[in-house]
Amino acid sequence: MKMLTRRQQQVMEIIQSLYARNGYPPTLDEIAIASGINTRSTVHQHVQALIREGRLQEAAGKRAYRMPEAAVARHPQMPLSLPLMGRIAAGKPIEAISGRDEINPTDIFTGQGRYVLEVRGESMIDIGIMDGDFVVIQQQENVRNGEIVVALVAREEATLKRIYYLPDGQVELRPENRTMQAMVYPAESVQVQGKMVGLFRSY
Repeated sequence: MKMLTRRQQQVMEIIQSLYARNGYPPTLDEIAIASGINTRSTVHQHVQALIREGRLQEAAGKRAYRMPEAAVARHPQMPLSLPLMGRIAAGKPIEAISGRDEINPTDIFTGQGRYVLEVRGESMIDIGIMDGDFVVIQQQENVRNGEIVVALVAREEATLKRIYYLPDGQVELRPENRTMQAMVYPAESVQVQGKMVGLFRSY
């Protein structure tokens, strides 16, 4: 599955957000209004691209698409907030106290320009990013040394690594696995597509 363009990613996020809110996928006109795209035909082009990439499925009617069954299953009608019941120690025991606050997972994991990638491989296991985990990525090109990023190398392979900009102008992509070596590339060979801002997994 290829990486989406910035606009395709925005359209996909709008579809997912409106579906989660309303319980049905938005029309092309509704997507155009939410995204600020002026013409319905342009929205249709983006939707067709998402269909080709397997993110949506083709259908007849004013929507011209439908949500994949797997995506529908991820959006049941349920409260978005979960009760914050206190804190629990992972080291020295502390008292777990019930509270009245709530945590809304969408506030942590969603937002403009954010998307999710499924991790494949073990290059980041030393900091707890495991094969099969889902990482939340903030789409951006400018990042700081040491941040965990999605980097496209030589316009072919996307990888999740810590990034370091070296004094000689090269870029180091460093794994978090003591058995693996860091890789150094010319700056023009590395395109940063976003930084990691969250992680979740299902047990």
